[in-house]
Parts: sequence; C-alpha cells; structure tokens
Amino acid sequence: MQTPNPKTMARILREALAERHVKLSHSASLELVAKQLGYNDWNVVAAHLEADKTRTEPTPYGSKDGDRLPDGWFASGRSDLFRSNLLAGDGPENGPALLIENRTLRVPTEAIKPGDFLTVMQRISARQYCGKRVSLRAQIRCTNATGSGRIWISARGHGRDPLEFDNLGLDGGFDGPVTGTTGWVSRRVTIGIPDTAVYIAFGILFGSGTGSFRAADLSFGLAEEDERPRKLPDKPHNLDLA
Repeated sequence: MQTPNPKTMARILREALAERHVKLSHSASLELVAKQLGYNDWNVVAAHLEADKTRTEPTPYGSKDGDRLPDGWFASGRSDLFRSNLLAGDGPENGPALLIENRTLRVPTEAIKPGDFLTVMQRISARQYCGKRVSLRAQIRCTNATGSGRIWISARGHGRDPLEFDNLGLDGGFDGPVTGTTGWVSRRVTIGIPDTAVYIAFGILFGSGTGSFRAADLSFGLAEEDERPRKLPDKPHNLDLA
C-alpha cells in the first residue's frame, strides 16, 4: 500500500478528529504526522518533500549531478536521503564507477539515522549456481564518510528471508566495510548457494551516515578455490556483556 502525501495525511487526520469533536490545529496535525512517519518534527519531513519536488531527470552518463545507473542495475532504499550515479573516469585507471552519497544540499544530515541506506543492485536466477560457491568482487573507496560502504550478496528462496548472506560483516579492517576517506581497496564476499535458492541478489551499499562511496571493477561468478564464505565463530562470545 502506498503511503499518502504527508500533507494529505495531516488533513485527513484533522478532518477525522473534527468529526469526533476534537479540534486540532493545522500545525499540530503536521507535527503528529511527522511523528507517525518516524521523524523528529515537520521540518525534516518538509525537507524530504522539497527534495522530491526539486528532483530532476537523470543526466547523461558521466555527470555528477544526476541519478543515472547502468543498464541492468537498480537502486533500492532511501533515495530521499541518498543519490546514486554512474561516473565516467572516476574508477581506477580512469574507468567508470558507481557512486552513492548523501543528498547534502537537500536533506539535513541529522535526518540520516543508523540503518538508513541506499543500495545499487541486481537480481539473477540461482538455477545454474545451486550447490556451488559464488563471489562478488569490487574495488571500493569512501570520501569524508561517517557512514560505511559495502558490497553484499544474498541467496533467497520463495520466502523473504535470505538463505545465505554476507555484506562484509560488522568489523572493519582489511576485509571489512570502508569508512572515512580511503584509496581504492579490494573487497569480496562469498557465499554457498543452497539447492533451495530461487534467486541471487548482489550489489553495493552505503548508509548510516554522510559522505560518498564509490565502487568499480565489479565481477561476479563462481568462487575461486581460496574464496570461501566468511568464517563464523564456533561459540558465542561475551554473553555476560563484560
């Protein structure tokens, strides 16, 4: 079900309460709708509405002002908070790169909460990969990022929950997510595809903060011999929170 325009929601709320002899001012109804949508106040919602109103059509390949993506890729997540683009010459050795960054000129930085993200992704059939290991590889970098940039891969069946999943984990380091300002670094994620998998989804992701994230030189396919799923601990750790 599509959510109505917040201003429409406020009007409906005010009219519904009036029918029950409860008076509510226009500004108070706007503030209540903002709370219902999970924001601190109406000013943040108004910023999102302004971003939607001023959003332009995608600009040509290589422009840094649009939301253009290469064929076969699509964006999912908080497009009101982040933008994606395809940049010519911004990758290693002047190749193309995919960009995800926060919309600094349109959205207050405090509007971005932990867990808010945008991903640029693909979905493919799992048929030829069932029972095998697959890897997604990329060169990635961040610039002035308080958030984190990742690559990820997921195998899914008929249900909504992933059967197998990896997104570089939670820890930083030489094989984890990137943040801050970095040069180009190599990352890969590897998972085993269960026999019950229906499709594989994979992509790049940036969120939970501000800054910009780029990914380039992406490749996907059967895992090499030394590419294996991320090793998990054998036992729980620190359950007493010491």
